Amino acid sequence: MRENILGLECVLPDGTVAKCGTRALKSSAGYDLTSLMTGSEGTLGIITNVTCKLHPIPEHVIAAVCVFDDLYQAAEAVAALKLCDVPVARCELLDESSIVAFNQYNETRNEGACIEPMEVKPTLFLEFQGASATAVEEQATMTESIFAGDYGGSNFRYTSDEAERKDLWSARHNLYYASLALRPGAEGAVLTDACVPLSKFAELVSATAEDVKEKGVIGPCFGHAADGNFHCILPIIEGDSEEYLANVHQVNDNLIQRTLAAGGTCTGEHGVGYGKIKYLVQQYRPGGVHMMRMVKQGIDPLNLMNPGKIIE
Repeated sequence: MRENILGLECVLPDGTVAKCGTRALKSSAGYDLTSLMTGSEGTLGIITNVTCKLHPIPEHVIAAVCVFDDLYQAAEAVAALKLCDVPVARCELLDESSIVAFNQYNETRNEGACIEPMEVKPTLFLEFQGASATAVEEQATMTESIFAGDYGGSNFRYTSDEAERKDLWSARHNLYYASLALRPGAEGAVLTDACVPLSKFAELVSATAEDVKEKGVIGPCFGHAADGNFHCILPIIEGDSEEYLANVHQVNDNLIQRTLAAGGTCTGEHGVGYGKIKYLVQQYRPGGVHMMRMVKQGIDPLNLMNPGKIIE
């Protein structure tokens, strides 16, 4: 979000109305207050107005999928794709459990719709965008060559038809509810969120998927592979045993510990509420957290704004 906000207006805890940023594409005037407020999660003030970047709708779009025999290889394939500088607009990795969840959910939900069950293997979903059909087809062709030639990718297929593109992406878009359906009666889930350098992504994904199996919990693993961002959806049922819940939270803690050891972050997208405060000192060390506390106390000395989040 920080990359798409040019400026904003906010009301500080003492009632001051502050203007941050400009409509220019870049600025070096003073502190980067726009990014500070965008990432503050309501702990420093209330944002009342934003100026966003606009992005043109691409002329040509292709959606593609490719399956792999091994989750590690699928993740490594993404790193190779980035090193080759192939422009990929979107890239999502779903493990076998995610595909099982989608197939089961799709069968009960679509009532005879024509979306075919997917092959139960780790799968990459990609999207390519460009100014011409030739450009996006070249991107897809180069991607297929990398995946199939070095990483065992197979069944690579792509389409530019909008309806078919939506069908290809439906497995990713419906994943949350498909995951809940794996445990009938589940109304919520523990959602993990971590991000690592892309060179460590394959290791993190594979270790977490193995952890889920070893702990005996149910939960698909997936990631925004091109960013190194990774999630698990671990459905919870009211009345789950203490042992099961402990295993679920252990999967999450193991994931974050591996992430921090790899030089990553305990949250790539979801932010820090009560649950992840304990990891901030480990990630930024005491000095970094002390600096955050000084910012918080300087702007909100009475601790009025979203207390107890980010800084204890």
